[in-house]
Amino acid sequence: MIYRRNMQMIHQNPYQALNPTKTVYSILSAPLRFHKLVKNKEEEKKMIEEILWSVNLRPEEIAEKYPHQLSGGQRQRVVVARAISLHPELIVADEPVSMIDVSLRIDMLDMMLNLKQKLNMSTIFITHDLGLARYYARGGKLVIMYLGSIVEAGPTEDVIQKPLHPYTKALLSVVPVPDPKVAKTRKPMRLRSLDIPSAANPPSGCKFHPRCPYAMDRCSKERPKLSVVGKDRYVACFMEG
Repeated sequence: MIYRRNMQMIHQNPYQALNPTKTVYSILSAPLRFHKLVKNKEEEKKMIEEILWSVNLRPEEIAEKYPHQLSGGQRQRVVVARAISLHPELIVADEPVSMIDVSLRIDMLDMMLNLKQKLNMSTIFITHDLGLARYYARGGKLVIMYLGSIVEAGPTEDVIQKPLHPYTKALLSVVPVPDPKVAKTRKPMRLRSLDIPSAANPPSGCKFHPRCPYAMDRCSKERPKLSVVGKDRYVACFMEG
């Protein structure tokens, strides 16, 4: 019970994460009642109003509406509100801004960062977008995974500025840059294969070796261990071992 309360989830798709038959008030009040965080209706209403204000939603406009009456951005804010309502120690955010309009993403990320600091909670931010990862995890740590395995980890800016693993380098090589002169001179890393192996039946040895342009014979036979390279840097690659 304590574990479930202390770890909450922000789902990727706000259109599927909310019960369509319940109002926003009902969605937010259910966990408060279940975990006995409110003693009466008055406390419940006050807490829900505070939660909605904290995610920049007006209680008087939102509380009695159903999910289908809300925009995508409003729905995702309700999902965030539900996650923080129990004051968890950890939130797992799975692509929390991928389903909302691009123009709203930075506002949403800033809101989540402010809540993270205000509520003193940790966040595992899952994303395929290294630009978003860099923005959200600035001052924190970045972990790069491939087919379910960690291939590189370290302070965010160190990983972005000086990537060690070929997969990280490949990801960064296709990140758009705003400077047209730089964009024209940049070339994506040429991989050995564009096909991604099955995560249920991964390749032997290093999982990235079928696509890695630097793969050696050893890479197909042995799986590199995640090793310490420098200060707070970890990488699973024979080239850096």
